[in-house]
Amino acid sequence: MIQAQRRAAMVQPMRRRRLGWGVLAVGALVASVLAAGAVPAGAVTDHADHTTRLSACVADAAEDRMFSDVSADHAFKDAINCIAYYRVTQGTGDGSTYSPNQKVTRAEMAVFVARAATAAGVALGSGIGGFNDIGGIWAEARDAIDGLASRGMIPSGGDFRPSDSITRAEMATFLVGLLAKAAPNVTIESSGAILLGATGSRAEADDYFADARASVHATNDAQISAIYELGVTKGASAAAVQDDSEPPLDFNYDPQGTVDRGQMAAFITRALAHTSVRPAGVTAQYDGAEVVVSVRDARYRPVPQAFVDVFWATTARADRALLANGACRLSAVTQADKSSYPCEIDDTDPVTGRYGDVRVSVAGLRRVPAGGAVVWAWTGQNEDTFDADADAFRLEVAEGAGERFATTTVVTTSFDAPKVPFGRAVAYSLQLTDPIGNVHRGVDGVEPAQWTLSVNVTGHSDAPEPPDDETVVSDSAGRAVFTVPFAGSFDDPNPAVSGDEFTVTFTLIPARNAPPGLATVDADGIRATTTTLIFSDEDPRIAAVTIDTPDYIHVSGREDITNRVTVTALDQYGSPFPDTQVRLRSSGAGVTLDRTDPADSDGSRQFSYRYSGTGRVTQTLTADASGTGTSRSATKIVYWTVDAAPTGDDKTVLSGDVRRGQIVVDDGGPVLLAYDRNDRFRLRGAPASMADFEAELAKDLRRATPSLSLSWSNYRPASTQFVTEIDLS
Repeated sequence: MIQAQRRAAMVQPMRRRRLGWGVLAVGALVASVLAAGAVPAGAVTDHADHTTRLSACVADAAEDRMFSDVSADHAFKDAINCIAYYRVTQGTGDGSTYSPNQKVTRAEMAVFVARAATAAGVALGSGIGGFNDIGGIWAEARDAIDGLASRGMIPSGGDFRPSDSITRAEMATFLVGLLAKAAPNVTIESSGAILLGATGSRAEADDYFADARASVHATNDAQISAIYELGVTKGASAAAVQDDSEPPLDFNYDPQGTVDRGQMAAFITRALAHTSVRPAGVTAQYDGAEVVVSVRDARYRPVPQAFVDVFWATTARADRALLANGACRLSAVTQADKSSYPCEIDDTDPVTGRYGDVRVSVAGLRRVPAGGAVVWAWTGQNEDTFDADADAFRLEVAEGAGERFATTTVVTTSFDAPKVPFGRAVAYSLQLTDPIGNVHRGVDGVEPAQWTLSVNVTGHSDAPEPPDDETVVSDSAGRAVFTVPFAGSFDDPNPAVSGDEFTVTFTLIPARNAPPGLATVDADGIRATTTTLIFSDEDPRIAAVTIDTPDYIHVSGREDITNRVTVTALDQYGSPFPDTQVRLRSSGAGVTLDRTDPADSDGSRQFSYRYSGTGRVTQTLTADASGTGTSRSATKIVYWTVDAAPTGDDKTVLSGDVRRGQIVVDDGGPVLLAYDRNDRFRLRGAPASMADFEAELAKDLRRATPSLSLSWSNYRPASTQFVTEIDLS
């Protein structure tokens, strides 16, 4: 479904700054740091601390339920199929459709959560919830509402408003109520505090959404924060102000937004991943360190005390792992657990616990071999041997899936200038990552990582002696912070004289359990290569000019649109430069603009101008700032876009915003293509998920000049009845 937003300026959200200006970097940082640092674990913000890599949607639960209105590339296809398997949904109409775009009412949400609770083995209460407006709804919904309320999973009494569309804030209440009863890592204390994590290390959420905290009551705000920390929600849009070093989160939650059936399926399946819900029989998943084997009965209930045998082979040898009769070829497989008899059930095999799961250490998969591996997990009676009749689950582990341990460290900083004034320290943040995402341990997947941070000072005879080396240790979220200088701020060696400078080079060397290699990223998402900080006391001067205005603006017809531009002069220390004359000029788009005004005390001046036209034109803005004998210039491109044509082939990508689902391409001038999860996506001709499509697009948009091209068909910007096919190449 493609829906264009008309008469609105499409503003690309502010990017988080990462080693900006292309001159800040981590000097000679020869190590990669996938474990974190020298701050308390509770201080880690803007990071979902209690996610899981496991899923309820595996094996039979991942099979296509063939809803006719859920395309193969639908963003929520897997979640929709999953909740259908667990009977959380029965579809719509005659059951052949799902209606993913239909809004969910509060009564329907109660039914969905009650069914999910049943799948998770939670018995609902039989009491009355005390609501005075549910008498006229269908029986299952009435029972679900009363049952959830009588178990304390939702508030009771008063008006329930069963026909109202459920909001995202209200949805959080339902999901936390479910998780508090069904998930071992979610607890609600008598005080109402929501604690997350395993027994002995439980804590309240340390992140929150600013728009939720400002608009909902404290209990609901805590519920929203909890589902963020659990990975059930990732937020709705970019926040206006972003700072990943402190709360609040860099995203809005949109608490009053509504939820459609596709989104609801995703929220419920992400919640169920934290519970014991798994498909009937034996299933296995790889969490990057261990194989987690689950055994369930026909009603998805955990089967405790089941002996489990696990063995594996490389993908290249998997076709030789079994004999013609289905038995193990012992010379071709490797036993994954510490049992005495490979491919046989015996009393030395690992046993499932109360939740029907057992974790099996697979030492050979700490680094998944080239080409991947195949793991077999099965259960049976004592002395059973593996054959074609075994209740076995075959798990394919892709090459690289074992990289849940540090392979590289991303280094970021909010400091964004070529020089540092004396007396100031610059803070850096390290995050351990692998090819998939953030990790919380070092290269062995068990212990934190440690680095030796050393500083060298050169360039001035009076430069201070470098401090002793410091040890940086990763925290429980795989993060670390350090400052340069880390023993205090460098002071001006000669305050009476201006022009003193010295260069600080700092080196991060892996000391223990830290991976080699280091990734530093600048403000545009490109890896930085410089290695020094320059501390200085030179007098401030204009060093840069920034232009803040939308990258593109949509025009639906001949319109008279006002656009605003903020021009800011910055000194070499990244601070606003006042007492500056700022000039803004325009070329292209038929806009006549040439104005000069003094900057405000914050070094900025806002200009506004009007555009009258039909769009499909490109405008170049040029800003100049001058003062105290120095001047700098900057340019900015603004695309005035119109709706894209129904089809387009190999058009150059100019700009866009993946958070808004919008792409600007050159089709005889800039045009706007809007997309959503119901469209079909391809990458270089091959089918792709929306997430993979957006990841590739976002990577390209971070470049100074995008290099990808786009083809599309069946585009109808004002319609919700068409599925557009988009190919990014």
